[in-house]
Amino acid sequence: MSRHPARRRRAQAGFTMVELIVALLAGLLVAAGIVTLSREATNTFHEEARASAAEAGMRAAIDRLRADLQRAGFMSTGNVLTDPMIAVAPGQPHIPSTAPTTLQNLASVFYNPSGSLTNLSGASPALSGAQTPPLTPDLIQVAGNMTTADQYDVAYIAPAAAGCQSIYLSPTSPAMYRLMGNGAAGTAELQAAFQPDPTFQAQFIVRLVDDSGHTQYLTTCNPGSGVPAAGVAAGGPYVSVNVNQNPIQTAQSTGTVAGLSGYAAGRAWVNPVQIVQWEITTAGSTADPEPAQFVNGLEATSDGGTDPTKYDLMRSYVDVASGKIAQPTSEIVAEYAVDLGFAFTVDTGTALNPTPVTFPFNNASNNTVAAVITNVSSTPERIRSIRARLAVRAAQPDRTMNIAVSPSQYTNETYLYRYCVAQCSTAPAGSLVWARVRTVTTEVDLPNQAANYY
Repeated sequence: MSRHPARRRRAQAGFTMVELIVALLAGLLVAAGIVTLSREATNTFHEEARASAAEAGMRAAIDRLRADLQRAGFMSTGNVLTDPMIAVAPGQPHIPSTAPTTLQNLASVFYNPSGSLTNLSGASPALSGAQTPPLTPDLIQVAGNMTTADQYDVAYIAPAAAGCQSIYLSPTSPAMYRLMGNGAAGTAELQAAFQPDPTFQAQFIVRLVDDSGHTQYLTTCNPGSGVPAAGVAAGGPYVSVNVNQNPIQTAQSTGTVAGLSGYAAGRAWVNPVQIVQWEITTAGSTADPEPAQFVNGLEATSDGGTDPTKYDLMRSYVDVASGKIAQPTSEIVAEYAVDLGFAFTVDTGTALNPTPVTFPFNNASNNTVAAVITNVSSTPERIRSIRARLAVRAAQPDRTMNIAVSPSQYTNETYLYRYCVAQCSTAPAGSLVWARVRTVTTEVDLPNQAANYY
């Protein structure tokens, strides 16, 4: 028996228009909620990724900085002007006036409070103008053997020629085996140890030590002389020094103060000494701009071009001849760095009665230390430890509010929670203008300074 036609039509009927609209609205609400949740999750992921990247970069950078600070004075001098073991005749200057000024003022540490800000002159906007109180990142130079852990036996010192004198090194010493391995195949390693500038356009320092313990500080040959600072010739591996600027002292020229005589075979050793500079810089700096390869690579046009609010922590070798950085040696150690500070523990006593005095960050007393450390004729060699503080921000602003440092007694130990990327004082409420900041503080003992009381 067949069903009634009306009943069949009702059984085959679909959704009504009202039902479809309700279903669509419900679906849209659910989809909107999912999209919103997904967007928030994505934003949170990227924010945390940027904050984690800032922290990772900061930790890697502070490790590099610690390694350099620990080498302050390593196989070098605390103060070339007052070091009693400099090979020089009584009453004569430790370094002749013909030597580069940087060599005449060689010390283990050179500190310039707010020095990064000085070198950022011309950068826009100024790093100090974005924060309250203003940021004044420091600059520090550390001198020591930064490329090796060895000194190399002198085989003989050849006669001077055209203002350069070659110090030939024993190819069979353990130190040379570690550096060069298979003879001439290690020429690049030898050159890199004494000439970190791969284009040979800068001068560096060579320390010569004789068997009496007296030292001399010499400069490598001028880049324009055509003589590499180090290499391998028929006579073996050698280091070439500029004797026009600073001649090698012998026992005769020093009145037997130094023990260097004849060809010095087996009676002297040499090692490289470099000055490393740490500062915060930017592509817009007029003093120490970031090298072009970093600007092009880190701030490419395809990524939106140069970011005027981006500052980076840069490590560079110093050219002894000019006193300025040897730019090919520069490297960006941490991107988006915003603050760099140093504080010192200085021994003001004697060997029998050590009296260490510790100074805080950003304290007026620290300026007294700065005057001592920047004046090489004073006592930079008495620094026993250095505290360093580095702050790095997230790449993009991700917060609408600042968090002020509290309580107020921490003013002298200023650290950051947030960094203003835009015009924060005039930005509309709710604008993302604050970037999160990660700050780390570390203390480094200076073992090569421990016995310095001169």
